[in-house]
Amino acid sequence: MLRIFVSPSHLCTLYMIAYARKTNNGNFKDVLILDTPPKKAALIKVITDTVKIYPWAEIINLSTVMPDEIDFTPNARKSLTRKLKTKPIIKPIYDFLLKLHLKKQKNSEAKIIQNQLIGKGGVSEINILTQTGVNDVLFKLYTKASVNYFEHGQGDYFFIQNIKPYTYNFYCVFADKFKQYLQNREQENNYVKSLLSANDFPAIAKEVINTDVKQTVIKSQLQVEGKLVLILMENVQIYNVPDAFWTDYLDLCIARVDSPNEYTFILKPHPTQSIKSIEISKNYILNTCKLKAIVIENNHAVNYSVEVLYSLWQDNTHYVFSVFSSALYYISKLYGNRATKYYYAYDFFKKYIGDAPPQFIDIYTGIEDVVKNVLTENCINISDNKPK
Repeated sequence: MLRIFVSPSHLCTLYMIAYARKTNNGNFKDVLILDTPPKKAALIKVITDTVKIYPWAEIINLSTVMPDEIDFTPNARKSLTRKLKTKPIIKPIYDFLLKLHLKKQKNSEAKIIQNQLIGKGGVSEINILTQTGVNDVLFKLYTKASVNYFEHGQGDYFFIQNIKPYTYNFYCVFADKFKQYLQNREQENNYVKSLLSANDFPAIAKEVINTDVKQTVIKSQLQVEGKLVLILMENVQIYNVPDAFWTDYLDLCIARVDSPNEYTFILKPHPTQSIKSIEISKNYILNTCKLKAIVIENNHAVNYSVEVLYSLWQDNTHYVFSVFSSALYYISKLYGNRATKYYYAYDFFKKYIGDAPPQFIDIYTGIEDVVKNVLTENCINISDNKPK
């Protein structure tokens, strides 16, 4: 029998491997599908290279391969479309055209999946995310398969509550907190399952790095002695933030660090972050703030999930900062170093989204309750650069 695992990212693939290892009794052949959205070639390689630590029977790539040097900054046309597509006059037309496009895309995906899995057995289990694009295709192809949802980020805790009936499992990192959260709101919670046990993920992270042909280069470039500060940079260009946001964010972080000159700052960009935002941040911390810093860019490791790279830094990192990246919450939970301070800037970010498309503002405000009541048990919310 086959089990299908649909993943859009490096981290999600590793979560699924942790589950697959525990549940494959030898009777399953597990298939990895890379979901539709475009991905850099290097990111695709990082994801498919997980075959080195787990024996995927088949890997199907549904995503469009993008050159590694591509800049994900939305152009004027993209920005305008995001703003206009929710307007009353434009929305029906946009929705109609989108429906036609998705129908064509789904037909293509169904053919690819069927052709690659023909003769390899029936599908008994589908493992997906709440927002992966191929979900409907799989539901139609494999009507009798059981369904598991996995978390990929904070949004999944929000979206999963709207998927009914609860005839599936939802595997997540913050299972206990989420079950309590749902119980407090008198909502069903039996479908929520714990994804990882203590020490599961750090072991997988080290395994990933140690099986990479570039492990020596990764370690020589990124293992740093002395006290560290990790600043997570994020893919927030969808909110049309002004350039000043990036320097303001760094000021916010630096102000919380005691004697910043004693630390090495590590800036980890998101794989789909704009080149401009990286350059602004890099120039500011090195040339304006004149701090010792490493910016992970233009190399193999930038496509690794930061949760994996953190295995290189866990013993000497004193501070971790993010705006509202799920990576911060995961690091605080998966590694659990009580000597490290974890800061997130959810409220700080609110003043920078005035020019954002309404649909993204809705998502941002929609996740606030889950962020503050489920994911940030080990984290501190900061809204200004005045240490408390």
